[in-house]
Amino acid sequence: MDSVMGDLFGQFPALENMPPRNDDGISVGHIYVPWWGYGQQARKEFDFPRGYHIELSGGRTMPGVHGMPDFAEYCDAPFGTELRDEIRRKYGSYYGFSGFGEMIPNDQSFCEIDDHVKDKWGIPVLRFHWKWSEHEIRQAKHMRKTFLEFVDRLGGKVVPTKHNRLISEGGEAIHEVGTLRMGTSAKNSVVNQFGQSWSVKNLFVMDGGIFSTSADKNPTLTILALSWRNSAYLAEEAKKGNI
Repeated sequence: MDSVMGDLFGQFPALENMPPRNDDGISVGHIYVPWWGYGQQARKEFDFPRGYHIELSGGRTMPGVHGMPDFAEYCDAPFGTELRDEIRRKYGSYYGFSGFGEMIPNDQSFCEIDDHVKDKWGIPVLRFHWKWSEHEIRQAKHMRKTFLEFVDRLGGKVVPTKHNRLISEGGEAIHEVGTLRMGTSAKNSVVNQFGQSWSVKNLFVMDGGIFSTSADKNPTLTILALSWRNSAYLAEEAKKGNI
C-alpha cells in the first residue's frame, strides 16, 4: 500500500511585492494541515473512508539557479528587464498544495510467488499486483476540491502545471507499507501483534511490512515504536526459551 497523493499549484497576487526575507526554515512539510473531517465522516457526509493531511510549499526561500527557468515559465514577460521585474514582483507568491491520504487494503492489491521469474540464486521472486480503489480516487477528488477552495478564498488563481494531477502513481509517495500484515490469527494475517510469524516462530518482521493499512502520516516513527516494542518481546521470549 502507498499514500494517496494529489497536488495543486496556485499563485496569490496578495503576496506579490513582499519585502525580501528569509523563508528557508519553512521548507516542505513545515506548513501542515492535519485531517479535520472526523465529524463529517461520522455523519456520513463524505463518500470515502479515512482521511488526509495537507502540506504546503512555497514562500521566499533562497532561489536556486535550477529553479529560475521553471519560475520564468509562469511569467508573462519573455525576457530582459521586464522578465526580471516580474520575477521580483511575483517571487514568493506561488504555493503548492500536496495532500497525503490513507490507502486502505483492497482485493486487487497483493503479492504472490511468480511462476516464471527467479533471482540469480534460482529462487522465485515476488510478483506484485496493485491499483487504487474508488475510496482513494474519491479521497483525491475531495483533496482537489479543498485545494480549489483554499485558492479561491485567498484570492489566488490556479497555475496550470504538469504537477496539478488528481492522484499520484503507485509508489510515487514512497511510503509503501504492507504485504505482511499483523493481525489476531493466521487466518487474516501473516504475523501477530509483535511482528512474529504465525508459521515460523523465530521469524520476526520489524519494518513497515506489518502495517494493515497505510495511514496518511509518514510511517517512520510508527515503525520505530513497533520495532522497539517487538524487540523487547523477542528478548523476553528468548530468555524464556520459547524461541
